[in-house]
Amino acid sequence: MPFILVTVLIDMISIGLMVPVLPHLVGQFTHSNDQQTLAFLAVTLAFGSANFVSSPILGALSDRFGRRPVLLLGFCGLALSFFVTAVATALWMLVAVRLFSGSMQSNISIANAYVADISPPGERARRYGLMGAMFGIGFILGPVIGGILGDVDVRLPFVVAGCMALVNWCYGFFVLPESLPRERRRAFDWRRANPVAALKGLAALKGVGTLVWVIAMASLAQFMLHMSWVLYTKFKFGWGPG
Repeated sequence: MPFILVTVLIDMISIGLMVPVLPHLVGQFTHSNDQQTLAFLAVTLAFGSANFVSSPILGALSDRFGRRPVLLLGFCGLALSFFVTAVATALWMLVAVRLFSGSMQSNISIANAYVADISPPGERARRYGLMGAMFGIGFILGPVIGGILGDVDVRLPFVVAGCMALVNWCYGFFVLPESLPRERRRAFDWRRANPVAALKGLAALKGVGTLVWVIAMASLAQFMLHMSWVLYTKFKFGWGPG
């Protein structure tokens, strides 16, 4: 269990690093507040759309080949996307790299599956609580560090985040054991990899459909704040990343 907790912590710190600086980086390629807002929407939408399509596919691949290879793929893609973002010279590059990042990123859901693989039923709630704690700690430390580094150079947090993602890849490659034994793996099925079909399947389960909507609305409210807060403080008060 400590292996996956360290992995999630490093992953969330690296992702959190970009929260206070990505809107400011987008602003370097726009000429007004309205343009910056729309451009940031495009960058954010690119990641979300790609992630919506790819997450069930990556989940199905992890059922077929194991959790560890898919996690390593995600860390590698995350590192590459951060490094390319750090040297981006045009808005289209940011949109393209966020599309790529979204298509490669399903680390949290795969980590949750990893915990389910290694946990007896009586321990799952406690261990998922520990996962949530690592998620929270990472998302506290990441934006703080990102803001401090962003005051030095708005691109510096992406370099540091890329290095952390590489550290996570090395940790996963050399330390993290596989959680899904071969006898429990199943063949890849495109029907299970379809995001719309997956949502319909969840909604059809008794009592789960309502829970899915509650989680979706809570996540929507949370991410609306995350995505708009930096722009709001910049436009309203002239705040920088830090």
